[in-house]
Amino acid sequence: MTSKPVYLYSTLTRTKDEFKPLQPPHVGIYNCGPTVYKDIHIGNLRAFTTTDLLRRMLEYNDYDVLLVRNITDVGHLHEGDDPRGGEDKLEHEARKSGRSAHEIAEYYTRLYLRDVEEMNILPAHIMPKASDHITEMVEMTGKLIDNGLAYVSDGNVYYDVSNFKPYGALSGNTVENLRTGGHGRAQMEIAEDKDANEDFALWKHGDATRQMNWESPWGVGFPGWHIECSAMATRYLGEQFDIHTGGIDLVFPHHEDEIAQSQGSSGKQPVQYWVHNEFLDFGNSKMSRSVGNVLLLSNLKERGIEPIAYRYLLLTAHYRSKLNFTDDSINAAQNALNNLRADIAELPITATPQQWSAEAIKTREAFHQAINNDLDMPTAISITREAARTHRIEAGERRHLLLDFDRVLGLRLDTVEPKAEVVVSDEALELVRQRDAARTARNWAESDRLRDQLKALGFEVRDTPKGTQLV
Repeated sequence: MTSKPVYLYSTLTRTKDEFKPLQPPHVGIYNCGPTVYKDIHIGNLRAFTTTDLLRRMLEYNDYDVLLVRNITDVGHLHEGDDPRGGEDKLEHEARKSGRSAHEIAEYYTRLYLRDVEEMNILPAHIMPKASDHITEMVEMTGKLIDNGLAYVSDGNVYYDVSNFKPYGALSGNTVENLRTGGHGRAQMEIAEDKDANEDFALWKHGDATRQMNWESPWGVGFPGWHIECSAMATRYLGEQFDIHTGGIDLVFPHHEDEIAQSQGSSGKQPVQYWVHNEFLDFGNSKMSRSVGNVLLLSNLKERGIEPIAYRYLLLTAHYRSKLNFTDDSINAAQNALNNLRADIAELPITATPQQWSAEAIKTREAFHQAINNDLDMPTAISITREAARTHRIEAGERRHLLLDFDRVLGLRLDTVEPKAEVVVSDEALELVRQRDAARTARNWAESDRLRDQLKALGFEVRDTPKGTQLV
């Protein structure tokens, strides 16, 4: 494959630059995974699909990708919702449902894995659980205390944001902005034992009502949400790695706090490129559990919409653009997917070409340039649809071209079998001749009678500009 530069937009620099990994051809990616206390909704799936497309694009460019996507099964607080400092989401669900936090995490992890498989999102190479990495979180928290960036208060450990000068570089929520009413202020945890409202929890004191508690140098407790990802990313990708992905809602406070923790611990800028996807809008607002307008993948299936059709819909909008989910848009995506499958079913299976034709090379170069341009998937899917029907490329080669593109698109086009050749008897051919003559004479009653006879012989009858077609 011809080497082509890859360009990515980074939230940190606010520019689109050529991607240059730290240790080519190896690329390390950390993607914030689900908090497994409820079903994930299709807005969450947009974030996981964006990372999947990024990974597939890099692999298409012959990079050796290592993807880490965590499972948050402890420590994710309802920050800002509780004046006492918030409640862990899994503990909250356990208290409400009467089930154990472990049972809840295991159950919703299984549902999450089912959903991402149905979306054809490739499995992460490493899928660490937060509850299995408490040791790493305690160690990083201790290092931040030693570095003068954290303090202990009544069994809680807080990060002293005022001592980390680059704070706010990712989100724009600097200490000054937060103290004067910046837009991230509502997401700060309120707690009386903090030195400042903008400080955030690294470790929380646990009481007897909790199911998930661990020993630490500061007493029995549990980790804060943000320290989890810093600890696990460092554990599997090192103190510096290439790409961190997630939804735009994670920019603040989660990813801003990750930078403060990781860089505060190592003294190094942890991530080279921050890649964030925009919201999936549903109605007049983003799809969000707090808003109460979530839609699950299972809800789409109940309506006869395939998960892969939702994936197709995501391809029609750039990942950094908001996507408005409507009945019309998802139905159009299902129809477009069906049409693409019908197109590829018309193409025969042939031997892999030893070399591409000039027209196929031209089309492939255009597709390659689109995906390398900050994942311009709307252009890529448009090129794919045109390639499926062009007569400038031989039919067998077109099938190979579409399957090559599908390495990135992930629409499972390789499962589409070529349409079986229709064997037409002499009797059917004579009925077709008679029907075409009846249609030419505008004898519609006779045309309909002959159609019924053909159907009785087992054929589907289509009227085309070239006459009656049997399938």
